Amino acid sequence: MRKLTNILAGLAAAFILCPQAAVAQQTLEEATDSIKNILAEAKKGDATAQNEVGGWYYRGRHVKQNYEEALQWWSRSAKQGNVQAIGNMGLCYRTGHGIAQDSLKATQLIQQSIKKGNSALLKQNVEMAEKGNVFSNMLVAACYTDGIGVAKDKNKAVPYLTAAAKKNSVEAQRVLALSLLNGKKATEAAKWFKAGAENGDLTCEFYYGKMLVEGLGVKPAKKDGANWLLKAADGGFPQAMYYVGKCYMTGDGLTKNIEQAVKWYRLAAGKGVSNAQWALAQCLREGVGTPVSYDQALYWYAEASAKGHTHAFKKLVADSIPDSPFVAYMRGMKDYINKNYDHALKEFKIVEKAKVADGKIMEAAILANSSYAKNNVKKGVKLLKDAAKTNAQAMYLLAGLYEAGKGVEKDMPAAVTYMTQAAEAGYGTAQCALADMYFEGRGVDRSDEKAVEWYAKAAAQGQLTENAAKRYASCYEEGKGGLEVDKEKAASILKSVHKNQIPELLKLI
Repeated sequence: MRKLTNILAGLAAAFILCPQAAVAQQTLEEATDSIKNILAEAKKGDATAQNEVGGWYYRGRHVKQNYEEALQWWSRSAKQGNVQAIGNMGLCYRTGHGIAQDSLKATQLIQQSIKKGNSALLKQNVEMAEKGNVFSNMLVAACYTDGIGVAKDKNKAVPYLTAAAKKNSVEAQRVLALSLLNGKKATEAAKWFKAGAENGDLTCEFYYGKMLVEGLGVKPAKKDGANWLLKAADGGFPQAMYYVGKCYMTGDGLTKNIEQAVKWYRLAAGKGVSNAQWALAQCLREGVGTPVSYDQALYWYAEASAKGHTHAFKKLVADSIPDSPFVAYMRGMKDYINKNYDHALKEFKIVEKAKVADGKIMEAAILANSSYAKNNVKKGVKLLKDAAKTNAQAMYLLAGLYEAGKGVEKDMPAAVTYMTQAAEAGYGTAQCALADMYFEGRGVDRSDEKAVEWYAKAAAQGQLTENAAKRYASCYEEGKGGLEVDKEKAASILKSVHKNQIPELLKLI
């Protein structure tokens, strides 16, 4: 193949001599042999030629301008590793020519091109950044931060981020503020967090609020700080939810309200915030702002410990509450899992004597268990019915017995009633089970909408069972239950399921 550079140089000169109207009318069929040769090579799969043809369509040279066609040619070339084509695809995503505008995708492609050796593209963006282009400033800053095409140097990224931040780029304000905070420049960081917060950035709202409450880099202003935290929490920022809970618990910036604190801890815990999971477990164990629930306290201690609170849990059990009913409950649960039912019963009776419903419930669960040699299903059911007057776990267990007809006459309406009561009381496992009932049409009229409603509530609490997650994800994959098809959401749901952490936690006692 001829050298494309020489060919295109000649073509450019030729077109300059042509009247503009004639150039606009020219078609590929009327083009010179050189242009035809380049197109032929492109069709055969030559990556360099494909990149050049993409440029023709993008600029409207030798062909009618067509951004979609340009992107197609560049995509073919990029798949073969042509670094210029990869960068040109980034141009399309950056400008929204030929495809929906996507700055993130544009940045990824341009960085990929630079990383693969397109130093000219980096130089071009440096020049554009120096002229004040916000996108290029952000791109060059990212290159210095990650060492793409240049030696990694976070300090050199700062001037580019600052230039973009001054032009009111919210992303730049956020990234710059985080960089300054990590560099222990809290006062400067607070300035840019404030700017980003005022522009509606959730991350900036959270950090600025936290800094105001704690007096970090700024004069303490707890009320203003709490209001920023509330704004971020209402916007769905998980860490902000936890800090709002702390503000309500301590009265820092907000009127002390323990019930509200637990509400926000619960929301943050469901989003995976380990500090919130620990705080919620403490509240559930002690009955602070919520009824005592050893069952749910154990669940959240296990989740928090799996995320780094193991030392705190060991210290709690060994130093703070070694002889407490809760430790007896955990010993009982350990025995129960190992099918050492007689020992488990002794531990659960200690819990029951402390007037904690979980002791009676687990005693009932053992008595109703056909694997227990001394089982007494009727007594187990009686204990559960008594506990179910106020306890969601007991409602859930009773629902299972009525559906299976164990110890009671099989009664699906009663099973549905108890399961609904448990789900409405916020018991995550029951929410999943009730959703499954609607998904299958088991004991209720089949309803994808109702199934999705209950799956969503369990998901919000971070308590989706594996089976429930698969079904909930399928609703997003297939657009069922009033949901729009969303493959990414479906994948996210499936990733949110993890193994039961309780058995591992119980090994620590």
